[in-house]
Amino acid sequence: MAEKNQGEQKKQASGAPGAENKQDDNNSMKTLVILATDCVGRGNDELGRGIVISFVKTMKEMKDELWRLVLLNGGVKLAAEGSEALAPLQELARDGLGILVCGKCLETFGLVEKRRVGAAANMLDIVTAMQVAEKVISFG
Repeated sequence: MAEKNQGEQKKQASGAPGAENKQDDNNSMKTLVILATDCVGRGNDELGRGIVISFVKTMKEMKDELWRLVLLNGGVKLAAEGSEALAPLQELARDGLGILVCGKCLETFGLVEKRRVGAAANMLDIVTAMQVAEKVISFG
């Protein structure tokens, strides 16, 4: 986990596609979560997928602190049609969470046309969002 200093709080949010801003009027910290897998851990893939789904469903507990979600590598599968995580991700997006989904990763997995939540993003969009965030949490 990497944390940015409080001075970054004054920076404006990224103009990345799909990076609609949650309002910052309550002075909550801008936290960006990177989710780079659809299955965490080793030993039991079913358990690992269940942990990731549980994590996604629980992210709403971060409330206004959760500012962006970045889906990379296998994590982009969560944003695709048929994913068990799709409904909770769509709910988070409706509530104002900006979700950036790695475009190159979508291409690699053949999921460009199956993305159902978030905005396809390039690495510049993702890095810019990381710079603006005050805290970055990497999961997976």
